[in-house]
Amino acid sequence: MIDGIEYLIEKNALEEVVTNYCVAVDKLDDLDFMMTNFTEDAVLDLTGLQLPRFEGHEQIRGFYAQVFADMSHHMHVLTNFRVVALNGNDATIYAYINGLGRSKSGIDVQVYVYYDLDLRKENGAWRISRFYEAPQMPMSDSVTQVHKKN
Repeated sequence: MIDGIEYLIEKNALEEVVTNYCVAVDKLDDLDFMMTNFTEDAVLDLTGLQLPRFEGHEQIRGFYAQVFADMSHHMHVLTNFRVVALNGNDATIYAYINGLGRSKSGIDVQVYVYYDLDLRKENGAWRISRFYEAPQMPMSDSVTQVHKKN
């Protein structure tokens, strides 16, 4: 693992990707921006939330298209960001998220989850290659109610 200034620069770049992901999911209207956060071969594994696993841009984009259609509001707060591993062009990070949302059908969602992510640097830019999300606190049934058709 690198250290010093180099480490701080890479840590900041990694955290920026996760922040950009949160901004993209909160905007609820820009699928192209959402997909810039993922490698082409990325895996979005939401099985920890009792939701499906998606592989590649096409499946991931389809999931977020449905999320954007279902939700009227989103807000994600990122905390406890830490780099678990950083080796060359590969990194693993872990972070807590407090996610809030309201579906267009009026279902309110609040989750306390963690992100366990692998990121890969491609052409000088970090992207998410594996995204796993699971509860940090017990989940309410509202999450699966909102996304049950996916």
